[in-house]
Amino acid sequence: MTDKPASPAVTTAKLAWSEDGTPVSTEFDDVYFSRHSGIDETRYVFLEQNRLPERLGALAGKPSAAFRIGETGFGTGLNFLCAWQLRDQVAPGCHLQFSSVEKYPLTLEQLQKALLHWPQLAPYTERLLALYPVLTPGWHHISFSAERVELNLFIGDALAGFASQRAGTLDAWFLDGFAPAKNPRMWSPELFEQLVRLAKPGTTFSTFTAASLVREGLKSAGFEVERVKGYGRKRHMLAGQLDHDATEQTAHKTPWFILPDHRPRTARAMVIGAGLAGTSTAFSLARRGWQVSLLERHAEPALEGSGNNQGILYAKLSAEASTKSDFYSRAYLYATSQLTELMTGDYAAEWDNCGVLQLAHTDREMLRQQQFLLNNPQPPELVRAVTLQQAGELAGIELTQGGLFFQKAGWVTPRALCRRYLEQAGIEARYGVEIADFSFEAGRWQLRDVQGALIDEAETVVIANAYDALRFESSAFLPLKRIRGQVTHIPATETASPLKTVICGNAYVAPALNGQFHIGATFNLDCDSHALRAEDHQRNIEQISELAPSLAQQQGWYALDTNTLQGRVGFRCTSPDYLPLVGPVPDRAAFLDQYARLRKDATTWFDTPGSYLPGLYINTGHGSKGLVSCPLASELIAAQICGSPLPFEQQISDALNPARFLIRDLIRNKI
Repeated sequence: MTDKPASPAVTTAKLAWSEDGTPVSTEFDDVYFSRHSGIDETRYVFLEQNRLPERLGALAGKPSAAFRIGETGFGTGLNFLCAWQLRDQVAPGCHLQFSSVEKYPLTLEQLQKALLHWPQLAPYTERLLALYPVLTPGWHHISFSAERVELNLFIGDALAGFASQRAGTLDAWFLDGFAPAKNPRMWSPELFEQLVRLAKPGTTFSTFTAASLVREGLKSAGFEVERVKGYGRKRHMLAGQLDHDATEQTAHKTPWFILPDHRPRTARAMVIGAGLAGTSTAFSLARRGWQVSLLERHAEPALEGSGNNQGILYAKLSAEASTKSDFYSRAYLYATSQLTELMTGDYAAEWDNCGVLQLAHTDREMLRQQQFLLNNPQPPELVRAVTLQQAGELAGIELTQGGLFFQKAGWVTPRALCRRYLEQAGIEARYGVEIADFSFEAGRWQLRDVQGALIDEAETVVIANAYDALRFESSAFLPLKRIRGQVTHIPATETASPLKTVICGNAYVAPALNGQFHIGATFNLDCDSHALRAEDHQRNIEQISELAPSLAQQQGWYALDTNTLQGRVGFRCTSPDYLPLVGPVPDRAAFLDQYARLRKDATTWFDTPGSYLPGLYINTGHGSKGLVSCPLASELIAAQICGSPLPFEQQISDALNPARFLIRDLIRNKI
């Protein structure tokens, strides 16, 4: 993946507090909300002037309905919380999606103090505080799964954030930066153009200001603008809407990545495969009100690559800033947040955020870790360097190296996570269903078995069966490969293990689960054997013993007979660039025809979007990182299918797009 400039470090809000506890920005010399009636002002200026009570109310009782709001200036989150409360009052079944930007975000402690002003919002405040993200640059996707609410929060410059998003997705705009005289960048013509680009016909806006530069700027960008009565003693404010389609197609540097405008008549999808990719995709769609049929050839979920007893959740981030590293850092933060939310109650014993120690087990790895921290300064909540002594204290055992500590990471039982996904209402899991292939007929995909009999049909299908995606004609061209991995299961001795956290380097071991250590995993590129191999057990033991010799000594691993050990063999599905393939499936023949000129000139510009197979998507190629990457990748699939804002920058979506390999091979003149 091509390196990119490192994102600037996050600067948090500089606040003063008035006598009554109202937060005041010292950067802009302005309050975050009215000292006297902030919540009433929000309801009047943003909820009422965008006609949200009636517009949301019209969606009540429609399970797959969605309403999408964009905001300039997240601040304390007051507008978001009020919109959420209103949704609950008038349309509790409607999926609410809120996208906001904030260049100077409040810290968690500042946010908690600011929101004490509004005890009537306490149930919503508690949920926001529980999932408030680690403050790193870029888009953060936060799902309040049980409530069917999403928050996309961009940390950074508003123009950069909105410019990186998908066009034509929003229903309403809350324009709520600090006053134009104090924060003119938030009211620039360039930003107004982005507001129009992200809107669709009928999208409304409202703002507290009536300044002429804002009024004229919004008009010039394309909005119909009206000056209306302001709140309280304020005479006027602005409101209006977009009356035309602003998403005209123009010449584009990478038109093959423009997402198709798939508008199915019914909110029903079929997902093929019940591993992590398939079950998380079904979950993401079902919590948006879709009916999902999950089709699995085995008798239960997660029997292949997602079937290990204990999976490790962490991200090995690149030393240089890159799109790949951006994806995995966002995916890691989202996965840890989702696991904390989902794996409770009966599932609490299947997930432990005990932390992961990534040890500097070689000089090369030590240098890579140092370069990573130098090039990518990170908040300690994400990852921090630890000395040898600190690593030993965290792990509870004597170690020989320091390294990096991911404090929110840990281990989870993948099969339990798959079962938890499938508890979401709206998912019908059908086992023992072998799909031979499918075809598109009369606007629907028809799935058939090996005898050619029709199994089912739907307008929307997601392929999520790992390497077996190559069995289908529509996806047979994708450059997937299988890598065999063997995990070694070793009974823990009667002597209690002191290991308190996951240790990894060239191998991994987690605290014992159900009386067993799970050590792994090998990477065998040219082996298709499902049988356990003694030499692979030996390799796992040697590698983990190098990382944690004191644990190996205490548990007696040096004396084990590898011929008698138990374990598990699985096959990872990967891609040539080790990023997953997530998105619509390209029409290969049409792509080769449309972009044939790339064979002769890779700099050619085109004005036609790529051709994708209607309603067909794929989510595969997660390799050994599926626990990290599948949850956020599935949110991307759901956003693409439902026409929502993306959970991260368009650039990351492009990097995951399955069409990237067709374009690569055209440029290299390989096809």
